[in-house]
Amino acid sequence: MVREHLTGQRDMADSYPRSFVRRGKSLEMRFLAESSLSDLAALQSLVVSTLHEIEIFMPHDEEYLSRIFQTDLSVLGVLAEEKLAAYSIIRYPGMGEDNLGRDLNLAEEDLKKLIHLQAIAVHPHFRGHGLQRELAAAHLQVLERSGYEHICCTVSPKNPVSLNNLLSCGFRVRALNPKFAGWWRYILYKNKNWPVTGAAQAPIRDETALNCLNIEHQRWLIQRGFEGYRVEGNGEKSEIFYRKRSTPAMDSSSRIIS
Repeated sequence: MVREHLTGQRDMADSYPRSFVRRGKSLEMRFLAESSLSDLAALQSLVVSTLHEIEIFMPHDEEYLSRIFQTDLSVLGVLAEEKLAAYSIIRYPGMGEDNLGRDLNLAEEDLKKLIHLQAIAVHPHFRGHGLQRELAAAHLQVLERSGYEHICCTVSPKNPVSLNNLLSCGFRVRALNPKFAGWWRYILYKNKNWPVTGAAQAPIRDETALNCLNIEHQRWLIQRGFEGYRVEGNGEKSEIFYRKRSTPAMDSSSRIIS
């Protein structure tokens, strides 16, 4: 099923590799094959070793990563002089229990049309170059042609930089739940028809700001129909801004199980 949907994306893949420059450094973005597995695993280990909070990033073992590579266009990398500087992974959860649509109470028909933006990691030397946002936007363009309609990902409330990057790509916070080892995670949602844009950063009237670490108050707002859509600040003083969700007629993710 997955490969059938991905067949229509080959024209997207034809636009890669793509060269660009960040802070005077020549970089190349391209889709990676399983031959890059060891490089990806090494970068993942390096990223984990530099975290100031261990629960920010959940690593995957090589067997898991190997399975990801079995689906075309699922791993997108940025290379500097042929060395991996960053990567993005997408995954098709199917009807598995880990489908993040279950956290959002999506209907079964929508669970079948949902993709995970599973992980994005950036080498410490290349942080601040905008690579996380660049990779997310590029992979989202691929997903728009996949035949799937819904995209979800998770971000730690202790990682406001990544949260801001993903919200600026059009994602919205739709849940805040304990995941993995009981670590709190924002469940971010995006419909493929929503633009990949920074417009989500624009303030609106009647928004509510909360510290990102104020878990219970955020959950209370979400249960009452609010969504997180922009972030200000960094570290422990970072704030996430919530607004009332759009009406069902305007929100194509509104089909839910009662």
